[in-house]
Amino acid sequence: MALRRHPLVKASHHVNAHILHKTPHAYSSHPCITKLANGDWLVAFCQSIQRPPPFIHPPNDPGFVNLIVRSRDRGRTWDAPRVAPDYGWRGVETPGIAQLSTGEVLLNQWRFAWYPLEMGRKLWDEGVCACFVVDPETLHWRPVRDKTDWVRHPLPYVRADGGAYVHSSYDNGYTWAYTAAIPIAPYQAAFSPKGAIELRNGDVLLALGSHEHDPLAASVVVRSTDRGHSWQPPVEAARVPGRILSEPSLVETTRGTLLLLSREEVTGYIYQSESNDGGYTWQPARALACWGYPTHAICLADGRLLMVFGRRRPPYGIRGALSEDAGKSWGPEFVICPIDHESNQGLNLGYPSVIEYAPGKLFTAFYAEDADGTPSIQGLEFSV
Repeated sequence: MALRRHPLVKASHHVNAHILHKTPHAYSSHPCITKLANGDWLVAFCQSIQRPPPFIHPPNDPGFVNLIVRSRDRGRTWDAPRVAPDYGWRGVETPGIAQLSTGEVLLNQWRFAWYPLEMGRKLWDEGVCACFVVDPETLHWRPVRDKTDWVRHPLPYVRADGGAYVHSSYDNGYTWAYTAAIPIAPYQAAFSPKGAIELRNGDVLLALGSHEHDPLAASVVVRSTDRGHSWQPPVEAARVPGRILSEPSLVETTRGTLLLLSREEVTGYIYQSESNDGGYTWQPARALACWGYPTHAICLADGRLLMVFGRRRPPYGIRGALSEDAGKSWGPEFVICPIDHESNQGLNLGYPSVIEYAPGKLFTAFYAEDADGTPSIQGLEFSV
């Protein structure tokens, strides 16, 4: 069935995206974009060498770093990427980036602890840490249960949980002067591909999602009242029996309510939670009609909400939906950009992030394969 075009969407959704960054033989993925007060645009993303499936994404590779590219001309040209926060941070997950009204730029990361196979087994034998190996049948990571798991593990390295962190920059993202650890217990491997948001009262909230081995399978929010220097314990925002919620994003509506949009691993539909008290308590999560993941939502200058998300099954592409009633309902989804190059059943595309750079004028960054089959950071403009 053909998608109906939303009557308020004025852009053509068949505009070709252009490449913001590509490195031959590298896997560049999972971008997050933010617009700075000085006019610069920053895109944070992941990169490592390009491996054959299925071990292509950050949770599988200790070599991943987070990079930042910068544009000073509204996305027409982009500087060479810089590692963030520095070269000591490897084996990291998808980054989020945002700027506060006071000027600080916050970069959030989850970092796994990685060990050569023999060292990981020694640490596990000694009870120093819980290690994770790959199940050769499902190709998913899971905790080591007995010594036979070490023999069946197909990789020369293992991983353990590291921690969640927020880095602060006071010079528009050129250098990173302060790092704060985020308390996440009792949840495990809490990470997010989207940046923090600043509420009207000055509090900073960051949405985090559990990883595949976390039995709680929930989305949570953590709060900072000192611009990211310290973080309060997590508050559970979404958990549904039989569902696996992860990779959430947050948006504050013009009515002052908060919406949290979560990826759901079992069905693929987006789940929405709502808070009427600044994120201290949350109503039960409900499934939306949009299939795709993960999503990024922003409040537009005219008060409407826009969410963008990746469709990682045919027909592939980047899609969006609008709400005119603070998220109580969403209009029909629309195609922002169809994606023709996809060689790995939807795993090499998506994760869109969006900014509004002028009223009704949007720019979204995402990743997808180019004509050569290389995953690259891409972007395009559209309007609503």
